[in-house]
Amino acid sequence: MNRLSPFTLIVTFVCLALVGLALVPMLPVKLNPSRTLPGFTVRFSMPGTSSRVVEMEATSKLESMLARIKGVKGMYSTSSNGYGSITVDLDKHADVDAVRFEASTIIRQTWSQLPSGVSYPYIDMKVPDANTARPFLSFTLNAPSTPILIQQYAEEHIKPRLAKLQGIYKIDLSGATPMEWRLEYDSEQLRTLGISISDIQRAIQLHYNKEFLGTHNMDTAGGKQWIRLVLIPDGVSGQFIPSDITVTASDGKIIRLDELVTVARMEEAPQSYYRINGLNSIYMSVTAVETANQLQLSNEVMQEMEAIRLTLPPGYEVHTSYDATEYIREELNKIYFRTGLTVLILLVFVWIITLNLKYLLLIVTSLAINISVAVIFYYLFGLEMQLYSLAGITVSLNLVIDSTIVMTDHILHRRNLKAFMSVLAATLTTMGALVIIFFLDEKIRLNLQDFAAVVIINLAVSLFVALFFVPAMIDRIKLVKRQSVKRWVRSHIRIRRLTVYFTHFYQLLIRFLLRWRVAVCILLLLGFGLPVFLLPEKLEGEGKWIERYNKTLGSSTYKEKVKPVVDKALGGSLRLFVQKVYEGSYFSRNEEVVLYANANLPNGSTLEQMNTLVKRVETYLSGFKEIKQFHASVYNARRANLQIYFKKEYQHSGFPYTLKANLIGKVSELGGGSWDVYGLQDQGFSNDVRESAGSYRIKMYGYNYDELYAWAEKLKEVLLSHRRIKEVFIKSEFSWWKDDYQEFYFNLNKERMAQEGINAQHLFSAIQPIFGKNMQVGSVVTESGTESIRLSSRQSHDYDVWAMQFFPYGVDGGKHYKLSELATVEKGQMPQQIAKENQQYRLCLQYEYIGSYEQGNKIQKRDLEEFNKLLPMGYTAESDSQSWSWGKKDNKQYLLLLVVIAIIFFTTSILFNSLKQPLAIIFVIPVSYIGVFLTFYWFRLNFDQGGFASFVLLCGITVNASIYILNEYNSIRSRFPRLSMLRAYTKAWNAKILPIFLTVVSTILGFIPFMVGTDKEAFWFPLAAGTIGGLVMSIIGIFFFLPVFSLKRKEVCKYSKRRVALKS
Repeated sequence: MNRLSPFTLIVTFVCLALVGLALVPMLPVKLNPSRTLPGFTVRFSMPGTSSRVVEMEATSKLESMLARIKGVKGMYSTSSNGYGSITVDLDKHADVDAVRFEASTIIRQTWSQLPSGVSYPYIDMKVPDANTARPFLSFTLNAPSTPILIQQYAEEHIKPRLAKLQGIYKIDLSGATPMEWRLEYDSEQLRTLGISISDIQRAIQLHYNKEFLGTHNMDTAGGKQWIRLVLIPDGVSGQFIPSDITVTASDGKIIRLDELVTVARMEEAPQSYYRINGLNSIYMSVTAVETANQLQLSNEVMQEMEAIRLTLPPGYEVHTSYDATEYIREELNKIYFRTGLTVLILLVFVWIITLNLKYLLLIVTSLAINISVAVIFYYLFGLEMQLYSLAGITVSLNLVIDSTIVMTDHILHRRNLKAFMSVLAATLTTMGALVIIFFLDEKIRLNLQDFAAVVIINLAVSLFVALFFVPAMIDRIKLVKRQSVKRWVRSHIRIRRLTVYFTHFYQLLIRFLLRWRVAVCILLLLGFGLPVFLLPEKLEGEGKWIERYNKTLGSSTYKEKVKPVVDKALGGSLRLFVQKVYEGSYFSRNEEVVLYANANLPNGSTLEQMNTLVKRVETYLSGFKEIKQFHASVYNARRANLQIYFKKEYQHSGFPYTLKANLIGKVSELGGGSWDVYGLQDQGFSNDVRESAGSYRIKMYGYNYDELYAWAEKLKEVLLSHRRIKEVFIKSEFSWWKDDYQEFYFNLNKERMAQEGINAQHLFSAIQPIFGKNMQVGSVVTESGTESIRLSSRQSHDYDVWAMQFFPYGVDGGKHYKLSELATVEKGQMPQQIAKENQQYRLCLQYEYIGSYEQGNKIQKRDLEEFNKLLPMGYTAESDSQSWSWGKKDNKQYLLLLVVIAIIFFTTSILFNSLKQPLAIIFVIPVSYIGVFLTFYWFRLNFDQGGFASFVLLCGITVNASIYILNEYNSIRSRFPRLSMLRAYTKAWNAKILPIFLTVVSTILGFIPFMVGTDKEAFWFPLAAGTIGGLVMSIIGIFFFLPVFSLKRKEVCKYSKRRVALKS
């Protein structure tokens, strides 16, 4: 202040604020955080192939290449019928963007080594919220044309124009089924001519083969150019003409392909269905880059789409089916309302307390400068303005005002800046409390780190505002403590008299509490609660102490007669919170009202059967005008999903619940499968009647799938040897229910095949020409895109499994065999998928033991110990049953509260230069926690992440008042060393109670807007309720318990006795 004039400081802050305001449009605004978890998933499809083929031909190759990436912590793959996926977990220190680029490069290099039927693998980055990576805009295209032509038009005329807009990450088009060429041959004719399927495949591939020869440097008028040289077949058109393709028979005869096959061009068989409002349309989804301002980008896309609509051919229509920015705008309006309401409440409160316009002006300008300057740091640190961070700004407003109020009050009374040290310590404790958010679980941390960062930045800026801007403004606007003569004459004597009476009463109260300090501490301990109610009913195992425990605390007498009384007497508010408060969540804040319906069909169902079932429900839903949209996704023949969205005016009416009840009745009438109907935050419906798969689980790992499965069968036999185990299921992953999935498989007679000199490959080669179906033999590039060429046998439609077993097959050497002579065809449960962990095959055994859980575990442990001795090197079997036990929760986040307490201890130790006074401050924190416990219990609130966040905030906020009082107390003791400890404390209380009252009440008022509204929003409502309840209780803690913990009992009581002696 001596070096810089107040005017210079004010102008400096105003300039910084203007810079911040200029950066506001450059901040990315979106619905959800776009942070990615350290990991990604590679997905691909391979239609018409079994899980074994997918694993051998595609998954294993991609796995081996992706394993080379630096920073890989774990790799998990799943190969299913027709598709596969590989999930890669990365070390938390890995550069996610660099890893994504490296993975893309690896996929591009490996692509040429994969079979022709594999789709190009795509990468999905892990995100903490499933809605984060979803498209923010979706459109539907309708036209009087075939879907493939509509999609082709969109690819050529719409997608390129939108792709030019800056901020677009990708544009996906879906809904059209591509065309394909189906060739059907007669296996008897091929056998007579001596032509194999591979001959036909080779002929087609040679006809359309293109070979890259290299590049050539050519001189042109514009300079040197590199030309790519490719050798292409002569006379090949953009159509598939079988008469142009020739096949060589075994005798050397040349035969045209059209003489061997019948050709038909038709749409590919659909693998899944997706419809909006029951209509088959082309869907275009637009996804924005992570740093894009989705509000601004949405406006640009809509303007471009309006221009595109003017150029559409007759009959073509484009409709907006989804716009995430509508909800972003609604949430922003809600945030603006809350922010405005918070500011208004705080300013009215300050005006009522001070009745000083200059004081009010100081608060308003300090707030505006603080938030504007903080925007600079939002931009520099790359923070996103999504719903969590915007709410963080609102939360931090009342915390920022606290610093201004305390500093202003001290300057007006003492005319110095010595209060800044206490403000600094109080702010650092709040910032330190928020730091633990960065140590939470990855999924929670990525959602809340922007919230924490925004609050920390605002608090850090508030320190500089309080130290430099507030004193400069006070000096510039000539703000002084108002002392009206009339008011002073009327009220000064009365106030002083009340102050004297209160001080006398408070001193007596403190003496009484100190005299009974032990009783007060016991009372506080019982009020908080001892966790005796969490003691287990019985301890398992053997030992002296375990035996004593079971005879005393585990006895039936104690549990039935003593335990209920002891739990209530010693459990306190902690027992009410743990046992009575529901640990769940409200309706998710960033989701609209949605009704869900899932359909499941039994094994053996077809895709068309599932599609027909879903269409019936779609027809039923189309009759309700209250429904905005319903999305139907038929994933496969056994699984489908419906999502029903409601018009805004009906979302919070009774219609969604009425529709849910009617829909449950409708799906119950349909039958044919099982249905799950859920949503709307009430009880769901399910008519699934499948049996439980069992609660005992075993994982087996190995490097050869067939050998691992053989060992799994042996372990299954060992388990079934116990009379109390009736069934054992071998699957690729654990599930809650028994799966009825079954396959036909060959049980080869290896001894007979060895005698005849036949191996499995010879047998397969003999069967394939007769029963081969939908074999991809090539592709042709046409005007509408790449079209597959598939080959099928005419006999495959006529013969069944019985015919397969007894049809004579010719193998090498001319001898014919029936399949039944060499193998048996059996039907049984097989793993539907092939799973791998870290490139080891994994099989999961699941069963139920009829008897006590402990006895089942003992049998499992004994069997695994003996069985692992038999397994060869590289194969293991281990129990996985522990994760199924109920009541086990990961509560490690509560241990992080100890980190917050440690931060508070060290910060206040430095400020007070003491180790005792920080402990006094910390002991007040449990008092505020009692307020949280009782608030959630009395008002029957759900406890979720917002409730936990209130614990964290209270650690930082409740100690602020204690810091201000003890800092003032130390200052008085240093200035008046002869003053008694009790009088010094009451003087400090009287000096700081007004700013403390203002800060606590302003904080409470600042959280009220989060409780306004018809719905109790997840996270924010529990956060506000918990914080308000804790702050109210913290006043009691500061008033009663702070002097008990901070003052010396002997000195205070000794001084009071001395005064009594002098009076007498």
